[in-house]
Amino acid sequence: MLSLILLCSALPGAQAQTIRGRLLQERTQRPIAQAEILLADGSEKRVWSDSTGHYVMTVSEPGRYRLLIKAEGYHLQLVDNVLVTTGKETIADATLAESTQQLGEVSVKASRPSTAIADGYVSVSGHTFDLEQTTRFAGSRNDPSRMAMNFAGVVGNNDTRNDIIIRGNAPNGLLWRVEGVDVPNPNHFGAMGATGGPVPMLNSQTLKTSSFLTGAFPAAYGNALSGVFDLQLRNGNERKREHTFQIGFTGFEVGTEGPLSSKNKSSYLVHYRYSVLGLLSKLGLRFGTGSAAPQYQDLTFKLNFPTAKGNTLSIFGIGGTNRTVFDNTVSAYSDADSYNDYRTAMGVVGATYNTRLTGKTTLRLTSAFTGTKVFNRYDTLGRDENLHPNYRDRSHYTKATTHAQLTHRYSAQGSLLAGVIASNYWFSFHDSTQLASGMRALRNANALVQTYQAYTQWHYTPIDRLTVNVGLHATFLSLNREGVIEPRAGLTYQVTPKATLSAGIGNYSRWQDWMLYFNEPVGDRQPGRLPNQSLGFSKSRQAVLGWTQRVGNDWLLKAETYYQHLYDIPIDQNPSPYSALNEGASFFTTNRTGLINAGTGRNYGVELTAEKPLSNQYYLLSTLSVFDSQYRTLLNQWTPTAFANRFVWNALGGYEWTVGAHNTLAIDVRNTLAGGRRYTPIDLEESRKIGTTIVDDLRPYAAQLPIYSRADIKLTYRRNRPRATFEWSVDVQNVLNHQNAYQMQYSNQFNSLAYSLQMGRYFVVNQRIVF
Repeated sequence: MLSLILLCSALPGAQAQTIRGRLLQERTQRPIAQAEILLADGSEKRVWSDSTGHYVMTVSEPGRYRLLIKAEGYHLQLVDNVLVTTGKETIADATLAESTQQLGEVSVKASRPSTAIADGYVSVSGHTFDLEQTTRFAGSRNDPSRMAMNFAGVVGNNDTRNDIIIRGNAPNGLLWRVEGVDVPNPNHFGAMGATGGPVPMLNSQTLKTSSFLTGAFPAAYGNALSGVFDLQLRNGNERKREHTFQIGFTGFEVGTEGPLSSKNKSSYLVHYRYSVLGLLSKLGLRFGTGSAAPQYQDLTFKLNFPTAKGNTLSIFGIGGTNRTVFDNTVSAYSDADSYNDYRTAMGVVGATYNTRLTGKTTLRLTSAFTGTKVFNRYDTLGRDENLHPNYRDRSHYTKATTHAQLTHRYSAQGSLLAGVIASNYWFSFHDSTQLASGMRALRNANALVQTYQAYTQWHYTPIDRLTVNVGLHATFLSLNREGVIEPRAGLTYQVTPKATLSAGIGNYSRWQDWMLYFNEPVGDRQPGRLPNQSLGFSKSRQAVLGWTQRVGNDWLLKAETYYQHLYDIPIDQNPSPYSALNEGASFFTTNRTGLINAGTGRNYGVELTAEKPLSNQYYLLSTLSVFDSQYRTLLNQWTPTAFANRFVWNALGGYEWTVGAHNTLAIDVRNTLAGGRRYTPIDLEESRKIGTTIVDDLRPYAAQLPIYSRADIKLTYRRNRPRATFEWSVDVQNVLNHQNAYQMQYSNQFNSLAYSLQMGRYFVVNQRIVF
């Protein structure tokens, strides 16, 4: 590695830096030709887009630039904060909005690469993020999920996992979508049915600007109650070969990209990553949780092939495997006198074809295979000093899916979005637990299930100041032959040039975690009986109202308030405190049976955001969320959910200095205060009698851990050499070493209640070379 650094540092010859991108019309994604792109710094530097919407601009120095884009019939578009470095061409794609006024270019709008938000289909509670935000924010660990925890409405007070808890909803209410395909949990060491994990499988180096939705999302998304993470993979550089080497907290990583053919602008992008701790353990150096070292690896790729008449074919894939063995260790994951071998894997591979059927109609067709599996062996040490089986799990499922999406632009004011998603699942769930009579199956099923989804959304802009979105989403599940139809609507109205009113309302649903349908009653004399298969969809109604105010040229103030009514939630048919709204609070899906769709819940709150994007060398972001989350079962009493933290406040900021002619030094800070995790009170007297933790089930989640507090600080130094960029960063997380509680439990050693603690101060060091 040292020789590679010295070699790259010595590479001779200076060269101009390149900004390139593609201009597309929002909604239809039609390329925009003959648009003028110029530097918004008073210089006369300008270029024009070609017939495919591509443009290339050269600048003499690395640094940050502003681009102004002009095209007849479209709003003037401003692309701000374009970071140019050496060794790698900078991508600045943009989506242009048509002007409905005859005077044409009458206003300047900030532009983003194409996302559901930029295309105008999201009216409220939408956020966009890009690679630089994911890598810049202190405490994010190059993880899109942890970066998203800085947005209003999102709680992230668990140092060990990146589960996304939105507005008091369970984390399994989140939908992950990659390249138009709904995918399983894209995190290493994630449990079956979960949506988070300790380490991301997604590689931030391969992502382009994507969408994160926290409520009242449009009709194109289904099977979600809380939010949507809609990710897009970027194309490789079709002009030159570029390479990346990185080593840090997320692993040892190597990436390459470049042209496949100079004639048709086809390209490839490949990134591979292996865990640093796993690599060190193979060399005999042991780190990690206890004596265990987490071993994981993942691969992300995308091949892009432009075809005739402006059509494109892309082939993509994401996959990873992982394993951790806890051997008689004490940690947040495993008990003493135990052995736990835990492995998971996830993968998706697919192809997307984009074609223009007519000048106003485009078709996007995606077909993909996805799969996920888990292996879990958990043994306990008996009095005979031998390990005995306690739990076994060998479960997996695969899915073949096709997503066809049609967009028709019938005027500058309106367009129609419609699509269908058909999926076929193959399930194999086999897990068992130790009972007094021996090992007993919890799930022992092989099954074939189909799901069908269809949606349509009408987008209408009668005047530049008003946009209306109205749509329907329908879902059918073959397992229980149940279907739902969900109407949704949203609008945005520009009250003044700097003030915007937004609103969204709609119905939403989600089928249950797949494993829940195949639970067998423990102790049942009829193996194979599956009473949960009659469960219907969990449902909700949401309403969101928002106000956005621009102050000056840089500041953005935003306020949203919301109410969510949840119903048809699985609960016990006999009065008990159990509700599926609390699933996701632990690592495993419940093995309960005989559930019915009779539970309800409610989430409501207010969110405030103050943001200054990076300009004049600094940025600031502050978000405050105050909320409540409650549920009700047949006990007929409103009870806090496991995710009723009540509040979360994030404050972030950063400053960037120029060092020498071409180098930069940056400091980023982050502070988080949040309500503590909720837990069910512990019956101390009973715990002392039994010698283990006994909870008071009559008061579910009535207690709360102390306030979570954490401060992070990150230092980054970027050195721009003539043909390569070197970047070093040190992220000191929990810099004040605050002792945050992880859970409350009974300590047999001290014969009293005690907190187990989350991570103290720790350092995340990262080095990246791009050439």
